[in-house]
Amino acid sequence: MTNEVLVRTARPEDAAAIAEIYSESILARDSTMDIDPWTEETALGLLHGLTERETVVVLEAQGVVTGWGIVKKYSDRPGYRVACETSLYVRRGHSGRGYGSAIQTKLHRRARRLGYHHIVAKIWADNERSVGMHRKMGFEMVGIQREIGLVDGIRRDIALMQRILDGDDNPA
Repeated sequence: MTNEVLVRTARPEDAAAIAEIYSESILARDSTMDIDPWTEETALGLLHGLTERETVVVLEAQGVVTGWGIVKKYSDRPGYRVACETSLYVRRGHSGRGYGSAIQTKLHRRARRLGYHHIVAKIWADNERSVGMHRKMGFEMVGIQREIGLVDGIRRDIALMQRILDGDDNPA
């Protein structure tokens, strides 16, 4: 990674880039259970609908939004208030540059600041690159949810991973 990388809070003017990056993943059918590509309006709805304990960040590389991630609550049930879920997406053709790790590091810090103790990540079980990155970031495999998703008539397995935030600001 170069010094020209910045991970910051998403702003409304980032909505088009967020939608474009996420739509790449939707159309690739390898990392999300969403089916239809996002529009800028969809991404704006996400940004405007965040609760006080949720956040979206973007990664800028050389001034261009190249990835984004979210911290969202894990459940509406009060007993789960210490748990959140993170997701992140990097523009196609930009993987392997440390961008996912940079986004996840920021998400860990934000999750801690928002009062979370436990992070859950749900990853397509055959997405070895994402599973590996999450392991590197201190996540452990909890299990595989078999055939939990259905995309294009194909049943998909999800790797359920978790990380306990222990007060250490270094997620790896």
